[in-house]
Amino acid sequence: MAQNACLIYDASGRSWQLPYLGRNYRVEYPGGKIYDPEGNEVPLYLSILMLHYLVTADGTPLAGQWISYRHLPGGDIYIGPFHQRAIQPFLHSFGRQPENFCRAAAALGGIKGPGRGVNMIIPVFPRVPLSFILWPGDEELPSSANILFDAQASSYLPTEDYAHLPALVITEMKKYLEQHPD
Repeated sequence: MAQNACLIYDASGRSWQLPYLGRNYRVEYPGGKIYDPEGNEVPLYLSILMLHYLVTADGTPLAGQWISYRHLPGGDIYIGPFHQRAIQPFLHSFGRQPENFCRAAAALGGIKGPGRGVNMIIPVFPRVPLSFILWPGDEELPSSANILFDAQASSYLPTEDYAHLPALVITEMKKYLEQHPD
């Protein structure tokens, strides 16, 4: 399991070290309780996503090719909620502030991605990168955005989890900016 998810297993502590947005979390085995770097138990919602990552990860190499949510298995039937939960909050938070987006994404371990627009690739879990792309608006054109996934994304999380994961990343970017307003 550790190899498939690209984690470090500590046999003496009976736990995995799970990187999430640039911070290391501890997952107890076999109990499954998860603790943040400060030793606090992780909220249930995030714990479920982390455990889904552990049990879904099959070790398939990432493709290095980006696909839209619609192209994930079953993604086409959930595209509306994905836009409401992920794309719209991303646009609302950063549509007119690309510099804040880049600063916050970099703080979470993000790196500049290829292509047009402002693209930052953020490693959420070791084998779950998300590509956040922003085309800032101006007086004449509204902002637009997209969030893309590695073509092998389904080897690491169920499609429904990918509808929720970007919102968690956006929340963490906003928290960073609140704590570092410079």
